Amino acid sequence: MKKNQLDWLSWEWLIKVMFLLFFSIGTTHTTWAQSQLKITGNVVDTQGEPIIGASVVVKGTSNGTITDFEGNFQLNTEKKGSLVISYIGYVTKEVTIKPTLKIVLAEDTKALDEVVVVGYGTQKKSDLTGSVTSVKAAEITAVTSNNPLESLQGRAPGVAVFANNAPGESPILRIRGAGSIQSGNDPLYVVDGFPLMNGSLNDINPADIASMEILKDASSTAIYGSRGANGVVLITTKSGSTGRKNLSVNASFGIQSAARLVDLLETNQFIPYINEAYENRGGQAPFKHYTPTANTDWQREAIEKSAIVQNYTVSLDGGSENTNYMMSLGYYSQDGLVKNVGYDKLTLHSNLNHNFTDWLTIGSHIQMAYSEKDGNNDVMTGLFQRGWPTMPVYNEDGSYYVSSLDPIHSSYIEGNFNPIADINGTTATNSSFRALGDIYAEFQLLKNLKFKTTWGADINNIRKYSYTSSQTATNIATNGTGAGNNAYHRNITKLTENMLTYNNTWGNHRFSATGVYSWQEYTYEDMSMSATGFENDATGAWDMTLGDRNSLNYESTKYSNKLISLTARFTYAYKDKYLLTATGRYDGSSRFGENNKYGFFPSAGIAWRVEQEPFMQKIRMITNFKLRASYGVTGNQEIGNYQSLALLSKNNYIYDNNILMGFKEGIGNSDLKWERTHQIDLGFDLSLWDRLNITFDYYTRRTTDMLYNVPIPTTSGFSSILSNVGEVKNNGYEFTIGGRVIDRNFKLDISLNGSHNNNEITELYGDVTRIDGSTNAESGLTHNLVVGQPVNGVWGRKSLGIIRTQEQLNEYTSRIKSEQSQLGSEMYADLNMDGTINTQDYICYGSTEPKFFYGISINMKYKGFGLDIYGQGACDYASGTGGDAGVFTTGAGAYGYSNVSNFVLWADNNVGNSKYLIPSKDAYKEMWSESNPNGTRPRIGAKNAYLSDRTNANWSYFLIKNIQLSYEFKTRHIQSMQVYVNAQNYISFANHSGYNPINGDVSHPWAKIITLGINAKF
Repeated sequence: MKKNQLDWLSWEWLIKVMFLLFFSIGTTHTTWAQSQLKITGNVVDTQGEPIIGASVVVKGTSNGTITDFEGNFQLNTEKKGSLVISYIGYVTKEVTIKPTLKIVLAEDTKALDEVVVVGYGTQKKSDLTGSVTSVKAAEITAVTSNNPLESLQGRAPGVAVFANNAPGESPILRIRGAGSIQSGNDPLYVVDGFPLMNGSLNDINPADIASMEILKDASSTAIYGSRGANGVVLITTKSGSTGRKNLSVNASFGIQSAARLVDLLETNQFIPYINEAYENRGGQAPFKHYTPTANTDWQREAIEKSAIVQNYTVSLDGGSENTNYMMSLGYYSQDGLVKNVGYDKLTLHSNLNHNFTDWLTIGSHIQMAYSEKDGNNDVMTGLFQRGWPTMPVYNEDGSYYVSSLDPIHSSYIEGNFNPIADINGTTATNSSFRALGDIYAEFQLLKNLKFKTTWGADINNIRKYSYTSSQTATNIATNGTGAGNNAYHRNITKLTENMLTYNNTWGNHRFSATGVYSWQEYTYEDMSMSATGFENDATGAWDMTLGDRNSLNYESTKYSNKLISLTARFTYAYKDKYLLTATGRYDGSSRFGENNKYGFFPSAGIAWRVEQEPFMQKIRMITNFKLRASYGVTGNQEIGNYQSLALLSKNNYIYDNNILMGFKEGIGNSDLKWERTHQIDLGFDLSLWDRLNITFDYYTRRTTDMLYNVPIPTTSGFSSILSNVGEVKNNGYEFTIGGRVIDRNFKLDISLNGSHNNNEITELYGDVTRIDGSTNAESGLTHNLVVGQPVNGVWGRKSLGIIRTQEQLNEYTSRIKSEQSQLGSEMYADLNMDGTINTQDYICYGSTEPKFFYGISINMKYKGFGLDIYGQGACDYASGTGGDAGVFTTGAGAYGYSNVSNFVLWADNNVGNSKYLIPSKDAYKEMWSESNPNGTRPRIGAKNAYLSDRTNANWSYFLIKNIQLSYEFKTRHIQSMQVYVNAQNYISFANHSGYNPINGDVSHPWAKIITLGINAKF
């Protein structure tokens, strides 16, 4: 997408947006007290440095000001009363009014009283009995991305993030492992209390987010019942601040460039390679009597040298004693490194809260976004499969070269190859408009009793357009005409929630109770049309009647589901030492069988604040020590719609030599019910000297009643029925260690977190202990379900190394009769000793989920300068890269792959008996040959070479995700100004090939980004 072409942004649209903004903000006013006393004062930190922009407000009024460049302030007010002085990162202080004041604010280093968001409310961090990780605004915006989930990578223990790095794509999240074989494994996302049934967060501006809380154990997730089994991510957006008005501007401009490109063979190296490969298998060498002159690096032709990414947000917030508001406008734009790929997003955010009376508060949350995503990445995979450097991009007359029209290459290259023609000849655009919002009213019924009612909606309209012109490689080769598709999708979620909250404190006791009734409905509609035979590329496919009428095809779909819930939560604290949280949720879902429409999901958590005990008071080094334990049951309802019903499907039949339309009834299961996850969590929180913080959790998750299509006798007329069977277990630990190492003029903070998870199938169905998946015959990889092995296991051959001597060859071929082995071939284990290597000899390489992943953050500050370094990595995992896309990009094992068919692995290991690919220069040097008898890869043109544990097991990586150097300062008119330069993804280490160091994906280049930016508050 070429930027600055947002043609949808009409004046009419702008007028509507501004109307919505001013309507949502309302009218605020500031009262001005009668001037009786002039106060002058100065606000400094503990080092004596002035604090610029600190808020100074007369308590109980909206009368206030902010400190100037020297930390000074003046204020006229009444003689009696007190002032409240606050600033972000410092402990708020209240002082008695005097004519002259000197105020020292202490830095807020103690996080025990930090308020964190939990389901249907907030709690002090010290009161939590469950496992909750909070990620704050500064960490969220540190990563240049259109989606805030990428900021969680390496920052939240127990949370695995997988992204394919293409513009506009959504990352995949897994919290404490995959618990389901066939149902969804994605967590529930909740934005400002609104549970999303359309779970994408692409439409949320990361700069609008105040915090993200990740709920991991059952004590914290059970309040979401049937949707809490895979964890919950709570997103809280920014709101206004009382007593001041702020104008904030965040702007960044970055340059992307491709990292981790594969250094492929050039023509002078490729010709002897490909000739030897064909001759070694008894074929005809392509270039034995002909030397091509082309030397094309198809990567460089398809990939831009650089691409722009830019991000701008302007926000206004403020408030008086009774009203606070926040609104922002954001624009994000990212050009893809693949030509004609890009993403644009415009966002609008508004939060309003108004105390209408002392017993009524009203407010709203509004999120609006329009986005456009252009291009597709499918062309990249073909570069490593068919992109011989001996082919040019253009013919001598300037027209596109196509492999099938060249007699030299047509016998060796499958299909019609020219990715540049396909890139330039294809148009693909997805445009989306989304509005997410709610209005609420909160009533103070009694002193300790509140009632809140919320009404909301999430509406997402999507338009998908694609057109393949006559100038793509296939159409050039076949004299074909254009083909196009138009599709419209609409997702609508309606929500109403009514909540009662009771809070009371007496003596040594604190008690709260929350009760919620919620109703939510999701409806999806789509309609699409496609046709071929468009004679004029200039008109595209916007007018479908210009295509061949006989080719016109149209489809439409509509489905919906409903969820009705009753929820209760009770918390109790005695002497702030002994804490209890009990939760129960009763859900009713339209997705499940008539006999199991409703389910109950309870949980309980306890905690003991040991440091509050008298016997701990003499141990001054321990400033916080809390032991936690929780148990609960959560559910998973992500099975699709109408799965319990006997559905009708179209089934034509012939009667009297005529084709008639009929319908066939499917098989239903009225006993279908939720998958249930039972989870135990044991943990502790420890703080030493108020500077070093340690958190540790051990958990075990057991998922029962898993949903799976169980085979049934075909005499029934059906092959399978969706049933509740089987069991999966996840257990592991996670920790965070962090604190302030140096606390002087120079400040150093270091944080380290790590997570280990073990995933295992403990039961399938009946006496079945193994279900074999389909196998890609050439790659040799598959995905099986086996008791005792992980859900996301990768299966294949076990390598025994390269045959380097005649003695090894003789010994191997005497045992294995079917491998056609020779010197330089790879040997594989015959585990069942039957003389044949087949799927019965396959081993599990491990899970596509890392056994251990970790993150490290180092933050340094000296006066106004800051240096932040953030790294993330994982180890001990397997990859489905190079396997069959139908197995490893859907269902189990789908971790950020856009296209799993990584032919780089094939080429570098001579995999594939029917085709020869383009290896990297490094792999070429490592292939066995008579001149390189110690080569670690199969010889050129090796027969029956496959991917194995040598290529797809024990993967690991480490990224220096961000290095940011910043300088922050203040002036008389600027509360704060930060100028920074950020290097993202510039350093990566991986023990495998492919663009993406995490999963080896090659659909889009791994982008390293250098960014210049400012964050200013006025």
